[in-house]
Amino acid sequence: MKIKNITVSTARIPLKDPKSFAKRTVYYRDYNIAHIYSDDGLVGWGYCWGTPIISMVIKDYLIECLIGESPFKIERLWENMFHKMSVWGRRGITSRAISVIDIALWDLIGKKLNTPIYKLIGGYREKVPVYYSGGYYPISCDTNEKLFDYIEKEMGLYYKKGFRAFKMKVGGASLDVDLKRAMIARKAIGDNSDLMIDANNAYDVYTAIRIGKEFEKVGMRWFEEPVAKDDLKNCAMVAEKLNTPIAIGENHFTRWDFREIIDNKAASIFQGDPTLMGGITEWLKIAGYAAIYGLSLAPHWTHDVNVQVGAARSEVLILEYFEEESDVFNFQKLLKNPIKAKNGYIYPPEGPGHGLELNEETFEKYKI
Repeated sequence: MKIKNITVSTARIPLKDPKSFAKRTVYYRDYNIAHIYSDDGLVGWGYCWGTPIISMVIKDYLIECLIGESPFKIERLWENMFHKMSVWGRRGITSRAISVIDIALWDLIGKKLNTPIYKLIGGYREKVPVYYSGGYYPISCDTNEKLFDYIEKEMGLYYKKGFRAFKMKVGGASLDVDLKRAMIARKAIGDNSDLMIDANNAYDVYTAIRIGKEFEKVGMRWFEEPVAKDDLKNCAMVAEKLNTPIAIGENHFTRWDFREIIDNKAASIFQGDPTLMGGITEWLKIAGYAAIYGLSLAPHWTHDVNVQVGAARSEVLILEYFEEESDVFNFQKLLKNPIKAKNGYIYPPEGPGHGLELNEETFEKYKI
């Protein structure tokens, strides 16, 4: 089997009620989607959340590394793409572009072998625990009281739906408002549920330690991205001063970024996302780190693909999960078979590869 052709494009889906968090406001989501066609009639596809520039990188730079090659040479193809782009960028947009292709390659391999990806890379379990990810600042909530009411209703709703682990955003309001929001969330989900606190890099090191200790009193499963993305030394200081684990990694790319996290003792929960950090091929390398160093993995964002790595490896503690109705991550609009949680778990699709079916009609509607 050889790669015959590759197409790539971007869909833009607006949020119904734009959401704010620590550093920005999101009005829409862009999804880059690539299809890889083989000479024996099979098609694999992959995607990532990001900017349309990612699709341009794939078209102008990566496709030429792949045409005529066997998708089973996946490590070699990853290296070829990485080295092709290395003088222009080794993280960020480059890593996301490689991720899109790598996931499509794994999907193609799975279809050729008529096997789900998770069984090809580990096959550890058939269902994966997830946490409900929410607790944003909708722009429609223009007073503190509306924010308090919103998080109480949101967390209470998903508790009733069977979730027992939840994540909320902080850093987009004053410390006292965010602390009260956390207390309201805790009351809504009860004492026996996990509550993760995500600061999205909002704080300096001393503020992170001070507010982190207050969040610990509320009951915090982990403290996520407390300081600037690349400030690993100060992140390590926060980790040292708190009793709660630090979780980072959604904004880190390739094995080398995660080695630096380990070297700096900056976190004990890695949130590396296969759709962003370099694909499933690269994600498996940080799974090796986790196995060696006794770390936990909690892949960020795209549960529809991440269920494959979550079901494959024992190092995965839990996955992030978004309900389409929560109007935060809306990729499910593009799927015929979006993955839905049942009592706090998700299950890999039954089909080969990643098993996801793209709704081509809806994709054309949102394509830019």
